[in-house]
Amino acid sequence: MPSTRRADEPAPSDSGPLTADLRRLLRTELLRDTCSAATVARLFSMHRRTLTRHLRTEGLAFRQVANEVRFEIACQLLQNTDMALSQVAAALKYSEPSAFTRAFRRWSGQTPSAWRASHPPALKVRLRKAHRSRADRDSCSLPSQSDKCI
Repeated sequence: MPSTRRADEPAPSDSGPLTADLRRLLRTELLRDTCSAATVARLFSMHRRTLTRHLRTEGLAFRQVANEVRFEIACQLLQNTDMALSQVAAALKYSEPSAFTRAFRRWSGQTPSAWRASHPPALKVRLRKAHRSRADRDSCSLPSQSDKCI
């Protein structure tokens, strides 16, 4: 029975070791070149049907896992870089930006540009917090032995 989970929902924590390994492999293979179930199965030293059978026991399909990983990568690129949508589409091997936009809308329910506008860059938030804590440390007067600035 196919899973009804959307691509933007987090992967279940009870997924098996094959699925975890598959997700890790897909993160690199999707960016490197177009990958197929047969190619990935070969990297796992198994037949494509065997890979499909193992995924089916976990309630998953190869295309579903690949699309979830594509969505995760797309979100990271949109949130943490200033790449144009056409560059994100090209990095994910879409034939044109409109195909990427349609897929992203199917996954998240909104366009990539709307999603980017509603999600502040994670890196800038972390840098702001680090800068703020550094400023707090620097604003301390010289500490005594018993009164140290952390």
